[in-house]
Amino acid sequence: METQFITITECCINYHIDPVFIDELEDSGVIVLTMKEKEKYIHHEQLAELEKYIHLYYDLNINIEGIDAIRHLLQKMILMQQELNLLQQKLQFHQ
Repeated sequence: METQFITITECCINYHIDPVFIDELEDSGVIVLTMKEKEKYIHHEQLAELEKYIHLYYDLNINIEGIDAIRHLLQKMILMQQELNLLQQKLQFHQ
């Protein structure tokens, strides 16, 4: 199965965003880009995340550091929810 990538140029045209924004996201570790033949690509599975970051940055005026903090907190929240679900299953088992 072939992995699908989209060039950053295409991405910026489709979403009407500045390529510098994508570079800043990559530099801060928020997204991971792949370099092939002197062109940067983003994996199609990251597009949903990128759309969220675009909304935060352009619509809500949240800077890259804020986006990274929000991303980190959301990841912690997901882990906590998974732990809560596991504890609830254990509790039901023991009842």
